[in-house]
Amino acid sequence: MKSLLVNVVGLIIVSLSGSFAFAPSKIRRANGMKNGNGNGAAVAEDLLLRLMAPADSDFEKPIPVKDPDANSAVDENKYNVDAEAAADIWTVSVSPDDRLDRVAGVPFLDSKSKNHFVDDVRVIVRRDGGMGIELLELAGGRDDDFGLTIVSGVSGNAEKAGIIAGDSITSVEVKKVTTSSGGSNESREMFDCECKNFDTTIGLLGSFPPEIDSIVLNLKRIRRWPKINVVVEYPPIQCAEGVSNTETVELFAGENLKRALQNRGIIFEDRDAEKLMKNNPKCRLSCKTVVGFNMQEGDIRLRINLNEWTADDKKSESRNPFFSK
Repeated sequence: MKSLLVNVVGLIIVSLSGSFAFAPSKIRRANGMKNGNGNGAAVAEDLLLRLMAPADSDFEKPIPVKDPDANSAVDENKYNVDAEAAADIWTVSVSPDDRLDRVAGVPFLDSKSKNHFVDDVRVIVRRDGGMGIELLELAGGRDDDFGLTIVSGVSGNAEKAGIIAGDSITSVEVKKVTTSSGGSNESREMFDCECKNFDTTIGLLGSFPPEIDSIVLNLKRIRRWPKINVVVEYPPIQCAEGVSNTETVELFAGENLKRALQNRGIIFEDRDAEKLMKNNPKCRLSCKTVVGFNMQEGDIRLRINLNEWTADDKKSESRNPFFSK
């Protein structure tokens, strides 16, 4: 058990347990990787955006929620689901408008469940002796080749590469080497197969010449959202006689702490804080705390509306490690 105090107006963290962590104030920027279809800066920017959560203020930069290189990074495979569950959760969606990461009108893989999310996985699979992938079509029969195909079984090279049943192949990358008088030139080609039917997917996987000994598969994988249990303590003076002053809510990893509590009905009524804002009209209070940094689960206990707590309340069974009786 360890304790932590954060500089959030009206909040105090009383206790912290499990593998939970708050987001640090700084994060190392992800390095860009050059490939045949784009430049390193674009790849780095896209990766960085994926690891960010919205800031509480419109004028602030997004808040980092994940750093894969940190010591506190969790093996995300612990949140994988089995093939049967994945088959029930997978769906195909279409965005009506252009978005940051996709074009309007183009089908993409999505999750039916708010308790699960779609993650990106990239693996290299050798082709000698066969790839060892079994496919299952969940939806198809269209003239435009769109559908929903997932991996139903793995063995051999696919299993060694880390593919699991329930994954869906979204694209295939192959390396090509061309030789000329000026020397050899290496390039990569990418072939899209997201939201395609069985015939299109299996046809693509079998279309490459034998001299290509390995291919890169970009996969989508269903994973369970890590959750944090938060016990919120109200000042006893704000509760009716005989009514518990605690309430337990469940937050998803990566959420902004204060905004998530407000969305779940937690009421912040600190009269002194209101006076503070009245005397500082140009100031804006915000909470930058992100829960579940690096996809960690855990438990938190916190107190709100701090100025409403009386001295007796603070002394009575206080679990605040920063308060001396």
